[in-house]
Amino acid sequence: MNKITSAVITRDGKQLLTVNGCEIDSVAYITYLPENNRYEDFAKAGYQLFSTCVFFGSNSLNSTSGLEVFSKGLFDTDLPDFSHFDRDIHNILKVCPNAMIFPRVNVGLSREWEAEHLEELNDQGPDSLPHVRRVCFSSDLWASEVERLLGLFVEHIESSDYCNHIIGYQIAGGNTEEWFSYDQKGSVGPRSREKFAAQVAAGREDNEYEYYRFLSEMTASRICQFAKRLKELTEHRLAVGTFYGYTLEKPDRYYCHNDLKQVLECPHIDFICSPVSYAELRRAGRNHSYMLALHSLKLHGKLYFSENDTRTHLSRAYSDLPRYQGPIWFGPDQDTTLEILKMHFARALVHGHASWWFDMWGGWFADEKYMEFMRKAREISHDAGRLSAKSRAQVALLFDERSVALFAEGDPTPQKVLYDIREALGKTGVPYDLYLTSDFEAIRHEYSAFVLLEPGATPDSEKIRREEKNLLVITKENCEITPKELRAFYKEAGVWLYSEEDAVVYAGESHLFLHTVRDGKQVIHLPKGTKWIDLFTQQPFEPIFESKAQKSYLLQIVE
Repeated sequence: MNKITSAVITRDGKQLLTVNGCEIDSVAYITYLPENNRYEDFAKAGYQLFSTCVFFGSNSLNSTSGLEVFSKGLFDTDLPDFSHFDRDIHNILKVCPNAMIFPRVNVGLSREWEAEHLEELNDQGPDSLPHVRRVCFSSDLWASEVERLLGLFVEHIESSDYCNHIIGYQIAGGNTEEWFSYDQKGSVGPRSREKFAAQVAAGREDNEYEYYRFLSEMTASRICQFAKRLKELTEHRLAVGTFYGYTLEKPDRYYCHNDLKQVLECPHIDFICSPVSYAELRRAGRNHSYMLALHSLKLHGKLYFSENDTRTHLSRAYSDLPRYQGPIWFGPDQDTTLEILKMHFARALVHGHASWWFDMWGGWFADEKYMEFMRKAREISHDAGRLSAKSRAQVALLFDERSVALFAEGDPTPQKVLYDIREALGKTGVPYDLYLTSDFEAIRHEYSAFVLLEPGATPDSEKIRREEKNLLVITKENCEITPKELRAFYKEAGVWLYSEEDAVVYAGESHLFLHTVRDGKQVIHLPKGTKWIDLFTQQPFEPIFESKAQKSYLLQIVE
């Protein structure tokens, strides 16, 4: 029997996941707690793509809160124990025999391994738990052990009865599995100092900026190293991805997320993931923005997977730890939740990327209305497979991830210029595309206007300032700019305004999404000569209409 293959291809403005050469609907379901799974509900709603979580070692999942991993580690003992993983895969296949599965593989090692290799650890843990020392990403001994265990894990899968249902791998590690440094200091330990000293000896400047650039580079290089190993183990048959690049959500040099460029240039990485932004507790009536440079991913042929860990009225606290009692863990009422679910689904559809519904503790979507929405969303996504997702945005948002290394812990500048600004940008009624400044030359002639987020000057940002006329530069001096002021700049630059007042708009060639922010009469300026239908109601869409605030509309162009 021929072994299964998967790959990412680019078509009509979107990246698509293919299995055995055939395009698949890239909307998946995942839960942390298989014992609380809703696999059957999603299979009945037509979902075939699933992910599942697996842990190399029993240890903390979140070193800042003390939350533990959710199942026994595969390699806690000398003899690997794959039984938990096998059981979860078979439970998925029991309710969905044609399921396609990509495991989320947390490569964090056990407490026992770390206790035996103290020189490979960070100097300390995070401020909340400084005694909890975890491995330093610069450790070659750790990386070698991860590669060895990846070999054992893939060998087990390749010899299993479910081998041809495993369509790829997501490499997870670091704090919360998302490649944040365990120490929340940059992953600083003896091994990072040694490696940086070697680079200084080879000619690198010896200063704080370069050291924190190095720490992000080290993290990205480990991801690329493990991706290469997985590609070799699977004879380059399967897609490999990772979490990374959260500069807009975590604009801090200590998180090690500021070398996305290296990951984009890695031939062994096919997809990159991040959650929907947690800003403002994901309340309705605002844009739930991206954490990373989405359109740089698309430009480099990488598939983006959005993690829709959308809280619902059924969300409950999993742990008694204080971190898990806050309002971010609880969703709004059901009607508001449904409007937010529509937004999270529409982000992927309009922008042409993949997503998964992350039913974190299980049961978050265990309701007839939610599952009816999930069924409808899957049908819409399937039907949209033949349609273009090329962007209609005339504005490109640019930022230099390297600028974050200029700012010490506690300096509010990156937070204001890279994180807070998204509130105003998201409500202008004008869509925008997101790029790293390193991609400016490739896209400079494709947009009518550019917004440069510049917490601190870099060679890239200074070059863009010199060369681009229709440019608005956001710095700490003007980062309190309003949506109205942004619209005035767009209008002067000749950008199409979908709304003259605050609204959330995403726009592609085939689909347009609108989320209202106030009650009353709404006026949306649709491209001239076009007619649209609201896919959620199947009714023709009139551009002048009455609506309550916090309502979501997903429009498809009528041929």
